[in-house]
Amino acid sequence: MPETAEHADVLRADDRRFEAMRKEDWSALEDSLAADLVYVHSTARVESKAEHVGNLKAGRPHYRGISPRDRTVRVHGGMGIVNGVSEMHVENAGKEQRFTVRYLAVYAKAESAWRMIAWQSTRVPDA
Repeated sequence: MPETAEHADVLRADDRRFEAMRKEDWSALEDSLAADLVYVHSTARVESKAEHVGNLKAGRPHYRGISPRDRTVRVHGGMGIVNGVSEMHVENAGKEQRFTVRYLAVYAKAESAWRMIAWQSTRVPDA
């Protein structure tokens, strides 16, 4: 499928959100998330936007590195769907972890900005 300007905009939104998490830029993160966000971690924990941002601010977890790759984007009307893989480097409760996830991120376009409304990730088993 050829990439359009909208596909590129959705990927930039995905990149900005990851970067805001890594840099602990809470204002940018808040702006990148929809009010009705449902965030499902690879551990199956489910968070609202307020819970997700609150936990990140408290360092639960602290994202040291996020490296997305192998992403595809589909755009349907005002919805952008990203399927990808990401290498994650987190610190949680004093322990560092590195793992890979496959993820699905859904973005909705509102007020000419793409905001994530849903995230679902699954850990890739160690080889």
